Amino acid sequence: MKEKIKKLRRYPFLVVFVAFMLVVFCADMLTTRRQYSELENRTLKQRPDFSLKSLVENEYTLEYEEFVNDQFVLRDQWITLKSVAESALGKIENNGVAYGKEHYLFGKTTQTDQQQVDRNVSYVNQFISGYDGDVTFGVIPNSYAILTDKLPVGLENINIDQKSLIPQLQQQVQGENLNTLELLPVMESHSQEEIYYHTDHHWTTLGAWYAYEAYAQSRGLAYGSLEEMEAWKQAVPDFYGTYFSKSKNFDAQPDTIYWYDFPVTDVTIDGKYTLPTSDGGEIPVEGMYNVSQFSQRDKYAAFLYGNNGLTVIKSENNKNHQDGVTSRVLLIKDSYGNSLAPFLTWSYDEVYVVDLRALPMTMSQLLEQTEFDDVLILYNYESFQLDRNVVRLIA
Repeated sequence: MKEKIKKLRRYPFLVVFVAFMLVVFCADMLTTRRQYSELENRTLKQRPDFSLKSLVENEYTLEYEEFVNDQFVLRDQWITLKSVAESALGKIENNGVAYGKEHYLFGKTTQTDQQQVDRNVSYVNQFISGYDGDVTFGVIPNSYAILTDKLPVGLENINIDQKSLIPQLQQQVQGENLNTLELLPVMESHSQEEIYYHTDHHWTTLGAWYAYEAYAQSRGLAYGSLEEMEAWKQAVPDFYGTYFSKSKNFDAQPDTIYWYDFPVTDVTIDGKYTLPTSDGGEIPVEGMYNVSQFSQRDKYAAFLYGNNGLTVIKSENNKNHQDGVTSRVLLIKDSYGNSLAPFLTWSYDEVYVVDLRALPMTMSQLLEQTEFDDVLILYNYESFQLDRNVVRLIA
């Protein structure tokens, strides 16, 4: 026995490694399996059901590997340690997210899907030509196109040039009843303000307000000022967004989400006052925000209860209200529009918000059922160049 111990002492690193693996194995066996990762903002893989067929077809092995990776003991701590180590080695990006100045995180996009852009432009043009009323079309620049002074060295030469691509795209969208909302100069003029989140790909509520202001002015509408809205302003700290979830940057600084608790008289989602949850339950739709979501990791999903098909908001906030007349706007949007929609209640009696990814009817059916004073199509560039649901404008 003593001889065996002496031999083991010759290989101390091997002994430590084996002991470490045993401890990790035992800890892993005793650890309760998690359903959700707050750090990564996603659902974790659960143990797959075994079957001979799935084993033979290699499905079980692949799923079990995902399960082990997701449920590994102290997974969040290992992810943070990896981020610290990579930072110490001078790495300035991870998983498609670059680390900028002043704790800003930026997405990396090296090419445009021009075929999809052309298809989506065609769908928008067909919608405009087939619609009798006025249509406003706007493209929101993403943060790396505006906050150029915050970019890490070299990223401006790698990412696509939205400052030239957005004007080209907007020139392709045509129609006699078209109004173009130029948001590139609007965002550039406020680039030194907090108009984009540090850790998330969305614009902030302030950025959304500047776009709302520009839109209202372009339509000759009265609108709510920031000073008027101050009484309803609320703050939610400790927001870690999508860029953080992808990069796991240990040095990331949380954002603060601001939202406005404007009074409303009625809000429905897909015609209902309740919204189904992932666990099979329901939550009541009370106002324009899922306030309980502000206590979760994905705080941005509180706006309009996330990306739902058709949200209808009615209020008495409209500064342009005329007795006996109900004004309506149709906002067709991606997730950026969720934080802009509440502001529209200050310029219209009713705000209809459509996300084509989940619209429970055809667009033609909606337009047959409801008359609108204005239609606003609003997408961020990254979303517009990849979205395969824009075809539903004409489907």
